[in-house]
Parts: sequence; C-alpha cells; structure tokens
Amino acid sequence: MFKEREAAHLAAAMLGKAGGRLNVLKLTKLLYLVERESMRRHGFQVSDDQMVSMPKGPVLSQTLDLTNGFGISEEWDRLIEDREQHDVRLRGEIVREDLSALSDATVSIVDAIWAEFGVMNQWDLVKFTHDKCAEWEDPNGSSNPIPAKRVFIANGIPSDEAELMAKEVASQKYFDALFEDVDG
Repeated sequence: MFKEREAAHLAAAMLGKAGGRLNVLKLTKLLYLVERESMRRHGFQVSDDQMVSMPKGPVLSQTLDLTNGFGISEEWDRLIEDREQHDVRLRGEIVREDLSALSDATVSIVDAIWAEFGVMNQWDLVKFTHDKCAEWEDPNGSSNPIPAKRVFIANGIPSDEAELMAKEVASQKYFDALFEDVDG
C-alpha cells in the first residue's frame, strides 16, 4: 500500500539537498534510486510505491502522479509546490523535524544517492537508469510494472533469496492494507 506521507518526505528531503528546486525528471530518477537502494540495504521500500518501467527509465508510479499534480496528498501539498514547467520546488525551508516519516537510515540513503548522483542532469540519470538498472525493461512507449524480485536480483541478490524477499514484501503490503482498512 502506497505511503504518500513517506513519498512526500522523500521528495522534500531530495529537494532540500538540491537547494529547494529540481527538474521533474531528475527528481523522479533520484527518488527511484533511493527506493532501489532501500531495497538493497534493508529489503523493503520506504514508500511502497509501484515501480514501473517507462520509456525514460524506471519510476515510482504514484510519486510521479503527485509530482505531475495528478494525485491528492495534503502532505505533498504542504511541503511541495505545484509543478511549474519542468521544475518542482519546496514551499519553504526544510529541517529534519519536517521529515518525521523518514528514519535516520532512510535519510542516510537520501544523502548517499544525492552524493553519488546529484551532480548528474536528468538526461545523465535517464542514461544511467537505462544502462545500470537491470530491472528496467523498455516498455515500447507504455509502462510495465517492475516486480520486486527483479529489483532484488538486479541489486545482486541470488534468485532464490530474491524470491523469498519479494514474497516478504508482498506479505507486508498485504498486512499494511488490512490494517489500513481497520484503522480507516
């Protein structure tokens, strides 16, 4: 189940690293790389967003919708301005307390991804995700889901272990959905 609060906090954290403003395509690639790294390090995503292959590389489906103004999220709107042309901006300065949905471990992943990829422009990141994210498959002008198992394997996890980890991710999403129904 998609965790929009975590997605908003991830985007705000990355925008904060960039000085408050980023190209939309660059932001979407950086956020994908954060989630991919979270899966490598911890075995799960932060936002539980659906990973999909799109023509310009892998993206987080619902986060992309929020970035493009197609979703509704009070937390996103509180932190991030509506997209203007090809850029996304923070509404104001961000401090660590504004990102309470993110653990320190997640913030360290944001820091690491920014340190490695922040200097790249959006087209460098498109090329990188095409060339180095083996889970991405050209959807021929459409979009296709990227299964968790494929991300784990692309991150160097053996197939049998990746299968177990993917099942664990699916189970957690199922239980999250059950508890959401009870709480909601």
